Amino acid sequence: MRIFRTYYSHKHLRAAKRKTAAIRRAGLIRKNKDRKILVVLHLFYPESWKEIREYLLNFSGYNWDLCITFPDMIADKIDREDILAVNPRTSFFQMENKGFDIGPFLTAIKQIDLSSYEAVFKLQSKGVKRIFIYIYRQLFFGRDWFLNLYEGTVGAGVIHQTIDRILNDPGVGMIGAKNLIVRDPVHKENLIIRRLKEAGIQVEKGYLFLAGTCFAVKPSCLQPLKDLSFTLDDFVTVPSSRGMSLAHALERYMCIPSQKDGLRIEGNDVMRLRRVLRRPLEDLFHSISSERLHELPYIFDDEYFLWRLDNRFVRYKIRKMPVGDLKYQMGPGEKIISLKDTYPYRYLQGDKSAYEDYCRIHEEKGYPAMTADRFDALISSLSQQGYDPKHIILVNELGVIRDGQHRACCIAHKYGLDHEIEVMEVENIDRIYLARHLVPRPVVSLYYKKRYGVEPLS
Repeated sequence: MRIFRTYYSHKHLRAAKRKTAAIRRAGLIRKNKDRKILVVLHLFYPESWKEIREYLLNFSGYNWDLCITFPDMIADKIDREDILAVNPRTSFFQMENKGFDIGPFLTAIKQIDLSSYEAVFKLQSKGVKRIFIYIYRQLFFGRDWFLNLYEGTVGAGVIHQTIDRILNDPGVGMIGAKNLIVRDPVHKENLIIRRLKEAGIQVEKGYLFLAGTCFAVKPSCLQPLKDLSFTLDDFVTVPSSRGMSLAHALERYMCIPSQKDGLRIEGNDVMRLRRVLRRPLEDLFHSISSERLHELPYIFDDEYFLWRLDNRFVRYKIRKMPVGDLKYQMGPGEKIISLKDTYPYRYLQGDKSAYEDYCRIHEEKGYPAMTADRFDALISSLSQQGYDPKHIILVNELGVIRDGQHRACCIAHKYGLDHEIEVMEVENIDRIYLARHLVPRPVVSLYYKKRYGVEPLS
């Protein structure tokens, strides 16, 4: 499997493709050879250079400048001599490792006169270590994502047409791999719009963006991004798992100007056979993907969905149970307790100091921030509007609440612990497979009783 998770130069094969494409598209090369092109590459994985350089050689025959951004921690691994051999007009930007490839890109273009160029290519050294990922209803193995990004943007078979369309088609704002022009699932879309609104940027629902942020673009479409007041200091090294980071938000925002004022994002349809052969498997993956939960008539907490369910494979079932039978576990390895013993329920019973301890523990352990004011707002809302069952409470196979502890406590306080509600039991596929198919039921029960002190739900 490792052979599918590394970088290859494939010099001779790519040289042959380059030469063939140059012959076929000689007219386009002559037509555009004197137009100024800028390529900005974020080189986070220095080992990827041996393959990326082969793609950059596809710019041979054009008037192009190269800008390399890279984090300071890999400065001694950057082969500047070889990079300059590919393009002597290369500028290097060393900076802190913040904001993935987005922070460095924004930092670089703020220091570059974009009006000097007629086309800009943004590239990044996408990792290939992951065995597979299922995202945006597509399945990518090892190198697939990297290859889609590069073949769809600067591959020998598309680069000359891409340059020509960016330079000469007034309706094209941005071009990348066609299959990576995507819409966000509901929870990500809501979080992105909220994050951008906090930054004073208004974005409508249903936006399109190029996942992976490798594309060709008209320089004028980058000006709104360049005009933002953010600097590298506004980005973080490791984003929180609760919510979308500034880098994730700007990854979407940088594609918006290419869809305004009569402009559009276009895609190069690459690696078609590989994707066609994979569709039956992608359909299977969708049938167990957490994303299908958005097709149900329920409303989920966006931050929780991103934190615990995003890109997961799950099974679910709707069941009714007394609210008092629900349990709670603060974190992995923590004791499982009944709902009536939880801090929020005790708060509703008048034990205010206990909830202060709860908020403090959350802060100390890096759990999602909780405050009494936030809980009071929820209590007031549920008191005035009642509990909407569409905001369903999520539990695991033990009946332990995964999301909705505070709502469950409010319901128990208002209607009693015997009040029956609908919950959604969500189980991770890997745990189901191990517990239900490989291990006999009595052994599973014994394990849960010893580990958690409770039986799994039937």
